[in-house]
Parts: sequence; C-alpha cells; structure tokens
Amino acid sequence: MAEHFLFGTTVTLIHLSGAYLRYLPFSREMSQEEILKLRERFLSWSVFNAALYSVFSIFGVSLEHYAKFFILGWLPYVFISVTVIRNKPFQHVFVCGMQGLWNFMLQVLASMIVMTIYGSVQPQYLQLHMMIDLVIFMLLLPIERKVFVNLLPAQNFFETPFLKWYVSLLPVTVLFGTAIPILNTGFFPTWQKKISHLIIPFFFFMMYRSLGIYTQQAEAELRREQTARLMRQQFLSLREHNALMQKSRHEVEELRKDLGNSYREVDKFLNEGNIKAAMTYIREQDALLDKTAVKKFCDAPLVNAALSIYFQRAEDIGVKLKQKINLPENFSTDENDLAILLSNLLENAIQASERQEINRREISVIFQHKGGQCVLEISNRYDFPVKLGENNLPYTAREGHGFGMTSLENFVKKYDAYADFSQFEGYVKVSMYWQD
Repeated sequence: MAEHFLFGTTVTLIHLSGAYLRYLPFSREMSQEEILKLRERFLSWSVFNAALYSVFSIFGVSLEHYAKFFILGWLPYVFISVTVIRNKPFQHVFVCGMQGLWNFMLQVLASMIVMTIYGSVQPQYLQLHMMIDLVIFMLLLPIERKVFVNLLPAQNFFETPFLKWYVSLLPVTVLFGTAIPILNTGFFPTWQKKISHLIIPFFFFMMYRSLGIYTQQAEAELRREQTARLMRQQFLSLREHNALMQKSRHEVEELRKDLGNSYREVDKFLNEGNIKAAMTYIREQDALLDKTAVKKFCDAPLVNAALSIYFQRAEDIGVKLKQKINLPENFSTDENDLAILLSNLLENAIQASERQEINRREISVIFQHKGGQCVLEISNRYDFPVKLGENNLPYTAREGHGFGMTSLENFVKKYDAYADFSQFEGYVKVSMYWQD
C-alpha cells in the first residue's frame, strides 16, 4: 500500500511542479487574494489526484500508462489556473506549451540517467525515474524561476490578431511534435532518439530566450528614446511657460509705465464731463491688463502650465477655444502623468487644427473631477478621415508624430482608465474616464 501511495504522491508532485512553473509568468500581476485562491485549489486537487493515481497503480502501471499520465495529467491544473487567472487565454496556451517542453526535457534527462544505471527503462524503474525527475526539477529551480517569471513576451504580441495565434500556438506545436510519439511506445529505448528529443525543445528554448532578450533590449531602447523625448518635451514646455511669464511681466511693466498717462486721460475726460469716453477708456485699459495675465485654470501648477502653454499655442493660430475645467487642489492621479497626457493630446488637437481652414479651427476641453471620478474629453474640428489602429485609436506613420496616443495608452494601463475615440460630423473626440 505504501508503494502505491508513494507512486501517486510522486506523480502528483511532478504535475504540481509544472503547475508552479505555469503560475510564475503571471505571479507579478496577481493579487494576494488570487494567489491564495490558486494555492488552495491546487492543494485540494492534489490530494484527490494523489489518491486517484495511488488507486490506479494498484492495477499496475506500464510505460505507456505513465506516458499518458505525463501528457494528460496536467490538464486539471491548467483548468484551475484559467479559472483564477482570467482573461488571458492566449497567454495560458503559450505558457502551457513552454512549460510542457521544459517538463519533457526533464523527463528525457531522467530517463537517460536511468538508462545509464540499468541499461534500459522498464516499468520497475518508474518510481526511480520520477524521483530523479523531481530532483532535477529542484536542482534547476533557481534557473526555472528566473526563466519562467520572465517567460511571457510583451503584451502587444497578444493584442495583434494574427500574431497572438502564432505566438501562443508555436510552443504547443513543438511540444506535440516531440511528445505525442511516446504515447504508444513509452520512453524511447535508444540513445539516439532520446538525444534527438532532448535537443529539439532545448534549442527551441534557447531560440526563444535569445529572441526574448533581443526584444527586451529593443523595448528598453524604445523606452529610453521615449523618456529622452519626454524630457525634451518637458524642458521645452517649461521654457515656453517661462517665456509666457516673462512676457506677462514685461507687459505689466509697460502698463505700469503708462499708468500716469492713463490717470491723466481719465482725469481729462472727467473734467470735460465726458463720462462715456472715460468709461470706454477704462474698459480698454482693463482689456489690456487681462491680456498680460497667465490664466489660472486649476490649482495644480504642472497641469495649469500645460493648459496655459497649449491654449496659448491654439490662440496663436486662430483656434476658437472652449474649456470647462474643474480640478480640485488635491487629487491622487500623479500630476506629472496628467500634465504629460494633456500636453500630448492637446498637441495632437493643435496639429490637426493647423490643417483646417482658419474659420474651422475649434478645440473643446472638458475636464471634470467629482466624487473621486475623473472625466476628460478633448474634441476638435477635423474634416479629414482618421486612420485607426488595432486598439481603435488613431495612428500615423509620420516620423515625430503619434506620441500622444502612446502617452494615452501608457496612462490607460497605469490607471486602469477607459478611453474611447470617435469621429462624427466633422469633429474628432477622445474621451477618458478613470477613478482618481
């Protein structure tokens, strides 16, 4: 009885080790509640699984039976993972294929060790084979953790319709091509076949890892370029805001110099009894004073600077502006992120307005904060069709453009925001909503 229980427990531990590797690629994004739920369900099924395999072993286990256990026994664990880690079907398929290839390599290595000791792999050596498999797994655990935690390729691989199928099914295809032949023959009896079926998944892993490293380096380079561009943009914005402040001070100083003349003009009109002329003159001076002010749209200095700069740019090219902004003094959204988002979206709107006829240039900005909820809507007139990408957001192939939508996508991911783009009756509109 103890022998049968040991067999059931060992097979279950092998499946559990595979389930652990499949968990690692998702572990960084999982909540503590999801991790606990996954752990409890794995444990519950493992107890039942161990008992089930123990009963099976009473009737005898051939190499063919064990091969089927190896191929099919992981399916319930995958089902558990899918029910806990939701909305990632293609990632699950990809991870299953990669983990299956890894476990297949461990199985082949274990059988090679058994063949070295006994000269062949027979049913009576299965328990030793499984123990060696587990020992290899434990010895390689530091490498396995590093590989599988970073296993998943970038998210955009799973967002492109054709690419997500190709990426997710490639390792599964390689796995089936190497593992299915052993279903009817057990583990290959010759060294040549064992070596060949060890080399195939090994080189596939090496190839994928090399491509993964290259992709990570390319993404890191892209992030550095985006960061450098962002810093240049922030520097130019600060310089432009400083220029606005300097211009305002200069105009105030000019008005101050003319203040004595203004008093004398008003005094002259009053002495002449020309009240209407005096009031007209006062209104004209008041209008000049308004032009010297850098307007305050909100209490957040970075956001206010971004709005001031881009509203001034819009006015300089004759854009009719409408704005309704209600942002409290204290809010949770990172002010720098918000200023970057507004700057880039307004930059897009201004660039689009420049293509319009002067009498058809119009931008509307609505930004409301109420009850911990933020709603942002930026719309502008645009009489040309807009190209949409796979994410239903505008894109352009022109160099130096398109950074606004990248900024929006980054903001959406960071704050779990909702974003929508529409074009209707000569207006394009970006609408966003998120919890502050």
